[in-house]
Amino acid sequence: MTNLTPDTILHRVPHVRVDIDSSNDIQVLSDDKIYDLGPYGLAILDAFYQPVSVSEVLKKLSTTITGAQDWIDLMTTIVHLYEADILQDATQRRLQPATKVLGFGGLDVHVRMLNDRRRTSSFLAGIAEVVSPGDIVVDIGTGTGVLAIAAARAGAEHVYAIEATAIGEAAKAVFEANGFTDRITLLRERSTRIDLPERADVLVSEVIGNEPLGENVLETITDARKRLLKPEARMVPHKIRIFGLPVTIPDVELTKRTPTVNALRNWRSWYGIDFNPLAEVAWTQDSYPTFFIKSEQARGWKTISEPILMAKIDLREAERPIIDNSVTVTADTSGQLNGLLVYFELMLGPVTRLSTHPAQVGKDNHWHNKVWVINPLRLRPRDQFKVTYRYRATRTRYSEVAVSRA
Repeated sequence: MTNLTPDTILHRVPHVRVDIDSSNDIQVLSDDKIYDLGPYGLAILDAFYQPVSVSEVLKKLSTTITGAQDWIDLMTTIVHLYEADILQDATQRRLQPATKVLGFGGLDVHVRMLNDRRRTSSFLAGIAEVVSPGDIVVDIGTGTGVLAIAAARAGAEHVYAIEATAIGEAAKAVFEANGFTDRITLLRERSTRIDLPERADVLVSEVIGNEPLGENVLETITDARKRLLKPEARMVPHKIRIFGLPVTIPDVELTKRTPTVNALRNWRSWYGIDFNPLAEVAWTQDSYPTFFIKSEQARGWKTISEPILMAKIDLREAERPIIDNSVTVTADTSGQLNGLLVYFELMLGPVTRLSTHPAQVGKDNHWHNKVWVINPLRLRPRDQFKVTYRYRATRTRYSEVAVSRA
């Protein structure tokens, strides 16, 4: 009933939504239609994550087949997914609009990064400083492919552009439009799950989030150093410095997020309920409230001291993604210390640096600063306080801070 053959190479579309109900029945939602899948639905979707022939998938899944009906269910599911356009012929596959996809697979986040001219231009400058003619380059998390193209333009002999999300299809089209398909190879997979045909001289990667280490940059690069790079490989960026800026968070921002005295008073007046116990919860050290703010919005906040260097990471040497660092700080001025604003600095090359300090970013900066709301400390000049910064790869919160009087 279809033009499928054992040699047809199929590829799953970049983005589908899968629902599994309490009876373990599987449904796929695509183009506002629901398709019921048999017991092999998830296995089939996983098998066709990369382009592969029907015969190879059948061979792979044959070990789970127990009878004729299983074969019928398996083949029927493949045919239904093909007819629904969820599995597409890889030789005729259409580029899907990435704007419908959430997260890093969607186009909107990459538009914001490209609009951040200082960020993108700084990375391009760093790549120009580091990449030499003839280099083999690996670009982890290529996104729209801008950094891979920059490496090719800098003289790289070949660039392996790695992208696990749906935006990789757009990157492939960008490579074709700019005439780089002979020198850039797109690999649709996580970097930790692939092997390259050759080790790379240079690693390029922009997997730095609002939470500086929150996109697993340490774990990703540690894995790449062991398996994908030459021993003396160069990196862009090659160092990350994480700073804490002790600040007084303005009341207008604080009231939005924490049970301040004014908020507690208002709630009692409005609702006739005493919410004072919420204040005690807010200042439990293990659960400091946090929020993210656009850097330019924090530009005028009062600072209590100079920035605190909380972590200095050389990505060329980092092994264990564990940080536990305490610093004693002296206040420069009088005021209430009630927040710690985190920003980072990237060393992109011998000369090029990039910082997300509120006073140094442009208005199009796509990164937001993370702010830890801390139990207020009233300080005078020369008073000392201690700041502790911790990072554990196994913690879902990624980082922790603690602030107390010295």
